[in-house]
Amino acid sequence: MKLSQLLSVLGADCAQEAEITALACDSREVVPGALFAALEGARADGRAYIPDALNRGAAAVVCAPPLPEGVPGGLASDPRAALALLAAEFYGQPARSLTLIAITGTKGKTTTAHMVREILSAAGYKTGMIGTLGAYIGREKLSEAANTTPEPITLHRTLRQMADAGCSHVVLEASSQAMKLRRLHGLTFAAGLFLNLSPDHISPVEHASFAEYRACKAALFRQCRLAVGNGDDPSWPAMAAQLPPGAPATTFGSAPEAHVRAVAVEPDPDRPLSTRLTVEGAPPYHIPLPGAFNAADALAAIALARALDLNDGAVRAGLAKASVPGRAQRVPVPAPFQVVIDYAHNGASFDAILSALREHRPRRLILVFGAGGDRPKLRRADMARAAARWADYAVLTADNPRSEPVEDICADIAAALGELPHETVPDRREAIRRALDMAGPGDVVALLGKGHETYIEENGVRRPFSERQVVDEYFRGDC
Repeated sequence: MKLSQLLSVLGADCAQEAEITALACDSREVVPGALFAALEGARADGRAYIPDALNRGAAAVVCAPPLPEGVPGGLASDPRAALALLAAEFYGQPARSLTLIAITGTKGKTTTAHMVREILSAAGYKTGMIGTLGAYIGREKLSEAANTTPEPITLHRTLRQMADAGCSHVVLEASSQAMKLRRLHGLTFAAGLFLNLSPDHISPVEHASFAEYRACKAALFRQCRLAVGNGDDPSWPAMAAQLPPGAPATTFGSAPEAHVRAVAVEPDPDRPLSTRLTVEGAPPYHIPLPGAFNAADALAAIALARALDLNDGAVRAGLAKASVPGRAQRVPVPAPFQVVIDYAHNGASFDAILSALREHRPRRLILVFGAGGDRPKLRRADMARAAARWADYAVLTADNPRSEPVEDICADIAAALGELPHETVPDRREAIRRALDMAGPGDVVALLGKGHETYIEENGVRRPFSERQVVDEYFRGDC
């Protein structure tokens, strides 16, 4: 593609023509013929890497003023926004042929995205999905995720793949960092869905304050043709206030004024570890996931589907198939007990999943968990206290110990478990096997902390590890 065509989307002049074969915002990824976008990072200014990019064969540069003398390229007051526009043009504006749906919130984005993907598929739409667990076309995985919302080059390349594969809709998890760093600049969303907001991601390298965090979330809705929001959440008005004039807004929640109102959430008596959600004016919906937090995500998905005029039969069919790798994931086993894998790795998420499992009245709730090394030790105590509240037995083991000894991490957890019976088995494979050995009829074995992850990180090395595979091997009798 000609440099002049790319720069035209920025309204920039092209004083020196060049043929552009690729885009890069990391000088280490520059190939001959690439356009290098010099971005300001949290720790370094991308302009410092322009010489390296040129040495690697960059044909042009886009950066904040001034442009290095004699180098083809263009200037941008906001290079991050410029990169988003350049990436869209380079990949042929794929978003223009797609119905884009953005989901944002502190908790529940991944589960809700999977639910919406299943509903759209049940309605007959070929659907792509981009988020924490990677990029998918239907249920086929295209790639892993480096970020919940990819950088513009990856994002528009993925949208191009989806458009070329015949997708009509794409469901995208929109993070606050994506908005802060302008990754979604220039895109228009057919719908934006707001789930909830609570203090998170507040640090020197993320958001300076809760106010900034909320403002970044709210900015998404300036790019939405309609919005669906959690009317029970106090931050919803701040989101709705950003909508373009005339854009409709729908609310969901438990309050009487909600447009889509939940009137009952209860364990499904006919399905193991499932939930029955009753919405005002409709027969109950069946969700194959436990807990009120999953029902809340389902309510959001129902409200969005109604705002998009999707058939209720498709909504029911889609929700009935909803599952998320590593999120309250029930593993089918040839045994009279249940096995669940979940990503919970702090006190709040432990409380959420364990209270949900306890609602189903297991004979015993047996946990396998550890804690991440080189992370705040308070998390270990918080998880231990939640375990003590809900569980009957715990097997303490490795999570991602990183540079810390597993035994030390487990000792910190054990010190906060109080009277909860427990043991320590440092090897996670053996810990899982130990829990399965002791499980009996009516029990639930919950493997917490790893979720969708397929590795254990220790001393700077990630070694492959799949909990699902360990469970399968156990029941096959493999060593």
